[in-house]
Amino acid sequence: MAQQSLYRRYRPQRFAELRGQDHVVRALRHAVASGTEGHGYLFSGPRGCGKTSTARILAKALNCTDLTDGEPCGVCESCRAIESGQSYDLFELDAASNNGVDAMRDLIGRTAVGSPGRTKVYILDEVHMLSAAASNALLKTLEEPPEHVVFVLATTDPQKVLPTIRSRTQHFEFSLLSADDLTEYVNWVCADAGLTVPPEAVAQVVRLGRGSARDTLSALDRVAASGGVVESQEPIAELATAIAERDTGEAIAAIDRAIAQGIEPRSIGETLLGMLRDAFLVAVRADTPHLTDEDRERSTELASRLGTASVTRGLELVGSALVDMRQASNPRIPLEVAAVRLADVSSDVSVGALLERIERLERGTPAAAATQSPAAEAAPGPAPGGSAAAAARAELAERRGSDAPRTPPPVPPRAAPAPAAAAPEPAPEPAPPAEPASPAEPASPAEPASPAEPASPAAAAPAAAPTGDLSVGSVTAALAAVTEELRPVARALYREVTVSSVTDGVVHLALANASLMDKAEAVRPDVQERLARAVGHAITVTFGAGTPARPTAAPTAPVDVTAPPAPVDEADEHAGIVIADLPDADVSTSGVDKLSRAFPGATIISDEP
Repeated sequence: MAQQSLYRRYRPQRFAELRGQDHVVRALRHAVASGTEGHGYLFSGPRGCGKTSTARILAKALNCTDLTDGEPCGVCESCRAIESGQSYDLFELDAASNNGVDAMRDLIGRTAVGSPGRTKVYILDEVHMLSAAASNALLKTLEEPPEHVVFVLATTDPQKVLPTIRSRTQHFEFSLLSADDLTEYVNWVCADAGLTVPPEAVAQVVRLGRGSARDTLSALDRVAASGGVVESQEPIAELATAIAERDTGEAIAAIDRAIAQGIEPRSIGETLLGMLRDAFLVAVRADTPHLTDEDRERSTELASRLGTASVTRGLELVGSALVDMRQASNPRIPLEVAAVRLADVSSDVSVGALLERIERLERGTPAAAATQSPAAEAAPGPAPGGSAAAAARAELAERRGSDAPRTPPPVPPRAAPAPAAAAPEPAPEPAPPAEPASPAEPASPAEPASPAEPASPAAAAPAAAPTGDLSVGSVTAALAAVTEELRPVARALYREVTVSSVTDGVVHLALANASLMDKAEAVRPDVQERLARAVGHAITVTFGAGTPARPTAAPTAPVDVTAPPAPVDEADEHAGIVIADLPDADVSTSGVDKLSRAFPGATIISDEP
């Protein structure tokens, strides 16, 4: 006869033997002792944490003839029958394989039949696997069962259980055991069963169990069967180390060694994912009761070497690789791709990879220099963490499609007009009536010869107009150059603008169409900044109404800014806009042709405007 496995030999038989579920034990023991037990219970929690064992202990307590403080005696006939699986008071059904409506109808029919004991207990394991029809068939009996019937539903996924079923039961949530509890439990089992297991094997058994008592005992069975030899996990640990050291070649080699030892790619990915999760929990200072002291140390080291951003990205990449393995023709390829993208940040162009690069640059780690692009390495600048971090942040903002306003690039100063072009402007040009002749204008021939002007940095930067020559003519020429740099609509508006006067750094502009004044005023700050750079002076631009006059080769008549504005046709408020300059303007078809297409069959009487 085969030897009974450890998890069956050491299955809890009394409430006192349950570990790590004190809140459940306390509630059930009190309910049984006081006779206030419910007619339906829902036990949920991870696998191997004692849900079915607790349901069997509850069935023993409800039928025990020698109950002591809610605890079954374990020696009476009813307790021994339930323990051996020969009791008529306990009925267990695997809902995963009996999930149809016929199985539920058969179970409901059995509830009416009595049993030798005081209470008949029905245990439905994996109840979330029931079909919708089977769940609905169970509802009425679950809500109002016979007085001698108690339902215990067990599931690892309570979210999939119908809300109507959950509302008809008392829900108890089971939790995983801590590493300390499991270590104590394994040592007790080894002593009781006479097993010789080295301490490092016990630590690995607890690590493989991951909080599940049943999984821990199954791992202990394997270690005991192999004579206490620890299962090698070195290749996976080497894989994590290679990722932390940014060594892509070693990462691929570690995966190859693990597969050569017979470890499936999916198992490699799951183990690596578990290591990264432990490192993530340590990095964010979360509670880690499932880790031993040795594992916590290892996770802390891995988290410090990788950084929080890298660990988070690793969880995403390895998790996605595990999903992709289901459809991949070669399951190791998604794992290797994830390992390379983790080890070499420059090979990953995702937002998470850019965030990791920024974090490393700001921390100034040695690996930051290796992740810089060749352009960043060639560009002169401060050490990593300065301009490199700013460049990385700019790249990240661009990838995210940031709508943050960006500072427009400085407009390069335009070449100054030749002295011959400014010759027609001097004394012959009459000044406007409202502005007396500026004394600076007649003296303009002497000012360029001043030795102090070329030495001034402010005067050397702009080259569009001679320094100190702030006249109507020079400003008009500069404004014409600035206008061509504006956006199409603004360019069309400012082509109709004239310089009426220039007084003490204040440039007065005139626009005949007063209805377009607001539109021109909206872009005035930009025009003022560009115009100031072009003429080489700090100026202020103001608007007034006047008669537009295009600058020509001959001197123009003075503009009277005090005169009332010319009458404007209200229906032609966009008269100053040149349609051809607008984006996507259709100037290839006349208005008459467009009307003909819009009104087919119409007769054109006259095509005169």
